[in-house]
Amino acid sequence: MFHSGKCPHCKKVISRVKVETIQISAGLKESYAGVTYVCPGCQCVLAVAMDPLALNADVVSRLLKALRKGSAR
Repeated sequence: MFHSGKCPHCKKVISRVKVETIQISAGLKESYAGVTYVCPGCQCVLAVAMDPLALNADVVSRLLKALRKGSAR
């Protein structure tokens, strides 16, 4: 596989990234699990996003909780 994308800081070709966990603040009290995608060569942050695995787990948890409330009627 040919990789042509380069890190904007160190200019090395990116063929993999490091993923690190962070907290993303959304207002005064809310925060979400997030990730940073980091250049393995120079540690430059390439992107920040919500953690897709934590987001999926949260959605499933909330759906199950809502379904349990609905079946208790």
